[in-house]
Amino acid sequence: MDNKRNGMDSLAFLFLILAVVLAVLSSVIQNGTYRLIPAAMAAACLFYSVFRMASTNIGKRRYEAERFSGLFRKDPYKRFRCPGCKTLCRVPRNKGKIRITCPNCKKQFVRKT
Repeated sequence: MDNKRNGMDSLAFLFLILAVVLAVLSSVIQNGTYRLIPAAMAAACLFYSVFRMASTNIGKRRYEAERFSGLFRKDPYKRFRCPGCKTLCRVPRNKGKIRITCPNCKKQFVRKT
């Protein structure tokens, strides 16, 4: 039987840090009823972090981590509308001022990427 675990990934680490921050916040709050809210959230974050680390469904955890990391990734392309035919043209970012040729109508225009 294959007994592999997922281990610590970026999403589990985020929830672990969030659990620690919420636990510290709940210890700072003096009022008993308001203290329970961050304490319960800290417990839930800690549970989810441990669940991710102990999970054997590596494919599903990897998919979730990929979706999470995709939130912070910037698209490497910039899109411009052709002034002639209004076709959307995709060009690479950070190339400075470039001349773009529309693949549809072959009109050329200059844009800064």
